[in-house]
Amino acid sequence: MSIQNLRTWAAKCVQTLSLSTLNGSVIGVDASYYLDQVLNENNEEPLKVALGGLPFCLTARIEEDIQAAKDAGVKLIFIFDGLDYVNKTPPSTDSDTSKRIHENGWSRYIAGDGKETVNVLGKAGHSLDLVLRHFRKILHANAVDFLVAPFSSLAFLTYLYHLEQGQPIDAVMASADAFLFNIDKTILGIDAKQQCFSWLSKQDCINLAGNPAPNVFRDAQLLCGSSFLPAFPPLSRNQNATIRDALVMLGRGPVLQLCNQYRDDSMLAGSEYADRYKKALMTIQHHVIITPDGFVQPMDLQRAPGDVHAFVGQRLPDELFFYISRGIIAPQVPNWLTTSEIHLTMPGGPIDCEPYRRFVIDQLAPLRLQSIKLLAESLHYYYQGREITIKSWDGRTTTQKVKELPSLKTKVNQWKVKESSLPGSKSPRTPTVLSCLRMLKDKDFAESTLVKGSVTHPALSSQNEIVSNVFWRFLHLRGFIDDKHQVTHWGYMLEAALSVMDGGSRKEEQGILAVEMLRLNIINTQSVTGTPVQSSDKAYEHKMYTNLLSKVACFGRLKHEPVGYVGPLDRSLLTFAWEITAIRQLLRDLCETIMTTMFLNGDVSRERDDWAELSQRLPFISDNGSSLGIAVKSYLDALNDKQDSSKEFKEKVKSQEPPFDWFAKAENGTIHKSLDTAFRLFDAVLAAVKVGEKEVRDSATFVAADQWLSSRR
Repeated sequence: MSIQNLRTWAAKCVQTLSLSTLNGSVIGVDASYYLDQVLNENNEEPLKVALGGLPFCLTARIEEDIQAAKDAGVKLIFIFDGLDYVNKTPPSTDSDTSKRIHENGWSRYIAGDGKETVNVLGKAGHSLDLVLRHFRKILHANAVDFLVAPFSSLAFLTYLYHLEQGQPIDAVMASADAFLFNIDKTILGIDAKQQCFSWLSKQDCINLAGNPAPNVFRDAQLLCGSSFLPAFPPLSRNQNATIRDALVMLGRGPVLQLCNQYRDDSMLAGSEYADRYKKALMTIQHHVIITPDGFVQPMDLQRAPGDVHAFVGQRLPDELFFYISRGIIAPQVPNWLTTSEIHLTMPGGPIDCEPYRRFVIDQLAPLRLQSIKLLAESLHYYYQGREITIKSWDGRTTTQKVKELPSLKTKVNQWKVKESSLPGSKSPRTPTVLSCLRMLKDKDFAESTLVKGSVTHPALSSQNEIVSNVFWRFLHLRGFIDDKHQVTHWGYMLEAALSVMDGGSRKEEQGILAVEMLRLNIINTQSVTGTPVQSSDKAYEHKMYTNLLSKVACFGRLKHEPVGYVGPLDRSLLTFAWEITAIRQLLRDLCETIMTTMFLNGDVSRERDDWAELSQRLPFISDNGSSLGIAVKSYLDALNDKQDSSKEFKEKVKSQEPPFDWFAKAENGTIHKSLDTAFRLFDAVLAAVKVGEKEVRDSATFVAADQWLSSRR
């Protein structure tokens, strides 16, 4: 059962015009709305949720829209949602309905019904959070501006639309929720191929609804559900209810009266709907924006009440909101501090098993708290005294007082290394994590990096200085460097892995992720549900090593054409890929928090305009999913099934000659390069294991797997 959204109900009112009509205009785009269209409405890649990571079509599709706008003389500026406001509706991908779709789809796949698998999984929504940072990377690469709102992107778009000075926008591209604000027309979408756009007028919708008063129409919209208020439960019982049904209800009285009339309704009881409705109205009227001068304030400042925090959210320093607006730090960690809550949800797709819960809920907890503590120590003491409640999907609730966590500020403040102090022969043109580690092997240089006493150091200014110090602080907090700025045993393991993978930031982050998960004993030969494979039984040898090699491959990505994926799936590898996703996002949060606190504490010069470039130079932006792991598993299974590891047969499988043509749209029609990448990843992990043989549980298994693989590469 679902309530028909306003756009669908008012389809006859939707108009289409040539994109050239907007020539010379600046269009403010609600980034979440646009991404939802790209990922979920124009379902070009129905199996993307079964792979995890970034869809193969994503970059090409977005760049096609950007180029179409540029060709038409239209400037786009994307506005992202900021912190969660009090009434914000959770994403649909976390809903029970979404999880049921995933379970149904995997059941169809196991039953061998490929066509129905595609149909069912194509209806499962893709998480926007997974692609937001990569989306900003695409925008930056294509010279498209973006900003992050303090809270709601729609509120900020409304402010920009009516802004008379600075950088106003001429039109808004957003959902019909924009009508809840002072927006009279909204662009619904761009068709790059047809060079046109569709749009909808609020007045046309009101006319279609029978001309209700504007406030009644607004309430009808709210009752039908929006990002500011969930649908009115008694209304949602009506299969395919529309805004007309909401208007009929409102004919019996206003919303608060309806809440009283339905007070005995089981779905309404306990929902505090009347209170949430009142908060929604206040949120829409007095939502918080950031001015061109950097002031954070309610839109209707003169009439705003004194308790805006009660219906929008807790106030943060304007300076921190500025860094959020420029993409230096994502809203997640500030959200945890302002709400005092961390909600851990189970995404659709992965298997909800004990090892997955233990990893995400328990083993990653210190990493979350590290970012929270680091940020809190750079803010008012009020935030340092917060108690954080962690609620997980399995019903567990724990609490942690921020002030009881070990202090981190003194530790990271030791790192204020200027470019001028770097050893000339070892100073890289572009700093990398590997180069930062290697520099510290010079004991004299490591000693010189320690800040002694209260010596005042000049602020860091160049991008290389800032990024290098972020890397050193990151390595220190993660235990790859000790308090004397010496490389630890885990640091040497990381260096060994990165030395094998030497070749760019993307490969570096794969190596860091692998070593982090080695430390947590997540890379092993067991199934994802924790069932061990008996290594003593020769019949299981293939399964055991294939499982290990396929997991390691999930740190990389299948080389694939920018089209929808067609090929085998594996839910166990998808679950492992989601574990990588979980730690990747938290490591990115930590890097962003480190850089942000450097600005907040005055360690870095704030007079600059290279915010986007700085953000893009931090690692852990893009997610890979399980595609490369599936390719490795398919390849090794084929060799095992035929009991043939000859050079000729391996070439046949790698070249995807029938019947081994599983990946129809692999780059250049082969999986040669993809397998090379996967096996190089294993070489890097093995190098780390050999250095830290005593640190890694079952290190001998990695060596044995390498010997087993040698004849199969």
